[in-house]
Amino acid sequence: MENEYPPRPPRKELLFYLNILDENTHEPLGHLVNLSNEGMMIIITDQPISFKKDQVKNVSIQLPDFDEFTKKFIKLQVEVRWMKPDINPNLYRIGCSFVEINPDDLPIIKQVQDVLGF
Repeated sequence: MENEYPPRPPRKELLFYLNILDENTHEPLGHLVNLSNEGMMIIITDQPISFKKDQVKNVSIQLPDFDEFTKKFIKLQVEVRWMKPDINPNLYRIGCSFVEINPDDLPIIKQVQDVLGF
């Protein structure tokens, strides 16, 4: 059986889990685990009731209060590509690809990878 998605580009794991918020309600959805220029992985607690495969969501990444970051949030639209339980049975992992992102935020995505990634 052929994979329906192309292989994902390399992503950077993050030293700190950043909050992912629902752009409309500002409610926490989960935590950013890793990041690339094309997508991200979110980890959430319990059942991922806020996410459905192939769903498009408007979310914000809450950036830490570091001098390197000129913004508090990166707003973007993501598509849920996959969902699966984590090795910790109390957590779920959600893989997302970016659908829409402000071109001015791409350097900030790179900056998050450089400052917080390993």
